[in-house]
Amino acid sequence: MSRLNLIFLITFIGMLIWVTLFNPGAVSTIQRGAQVAMSPFMKASNGIDTAVAELGGDALGPAQLRERLSQVEQERDRLKLEVIQLDEILEENNELRRALQYREKSLLSLVAARVVSRKPAQWYHTLVIDKGSAEGLAVDSPVILPLGEEAGLIGKVSEVLGPHSAVVLLLTDEMCQVSAKLENSQEQGILSGQRGATRAQPDLHLRYLSKEADAKPGTKVYSSGAGELFPAGLILGEVVSLSIGVIDAEVIVKPAVNFDELVDLFIILPNSSTEPEVTAPEATAIPPKPVSAR
Repeated sequence: MSRLNLIFLITFIGMLIWVTLFNPGAVSTIQRGAQVAMSPFMKASNGIDTAVAELGGDALGPAQLRERLSQVEQERDRLKLEVIQLDEILEENNELRRALQYREKSLLSLVAARVVSRKPAQWYHTLVIDKGSAEGLAVDSPVILPLGEEAGLIGKVSEVLGPHSAVVLLLTDEMCQVSAKLENSQEQGILSGQRGATRAQPDLHLRYLSKEADAKPGTKVYSSGAGELFPAGLILGEVVSLSIGVIDAEVIVKPAVNFDELVDLFIILPNSSTEPEVTAPEATAIPPKPVSAR
């Protein structure tokens, strides 16, 4: 070692001893400077330690992983159920809106009702509604369901049980017979349901058509208004198939109404107008002629 380097080394050692023994303030200053300089490295080290600890904590065993998976699946199912419920509420609101719009446009005197009970053994034959004599219902009052711009026939009131209760005989029962016609045709017949159907929604039968009837699949079937019990123009269903017999023809009809999901419906009150419905905005209803007392 050269003499110059030796002198510098002795001087540095002496200053270090002097600072350490005789100037504590300088030592504190040096310590603080060192801490500031090393602070980023210390924080990074602590972050690495924390990450490693968390990584070790996430190393779950098989039982814990299965439990966590079960919790996630339960949350997923809960969210799916909420979405389904919201969709049902939205669809119900849309149906009610369409029903109210039909009621406002209709020339018929309508009373809104709700299904309150159905017996499984009579599912496609009868149901009970929450309207009765107090609302003006009578036996044979037609029962309908708005379907957009049209209305589908559900059946008719077969019994008024009380002021706010009545039984509806459904169109799917063979005892509920309707005079019906094919769309864009003069062909008419009698449409009825099927006795004894309990498990699956039955088709309807349109009988007594001529052998020349043009009843292609998809052709709509409407009430004809003959007999004056049911108004003309109520949609009954669509043609599924045609069979020709010896003297007449019969058509199998798919109902326009879903009889499995009946909730809200309308009853046509007695003495309602049975004239075709006018939906044009500028059209006005023609008041009925006065009926002379007998």
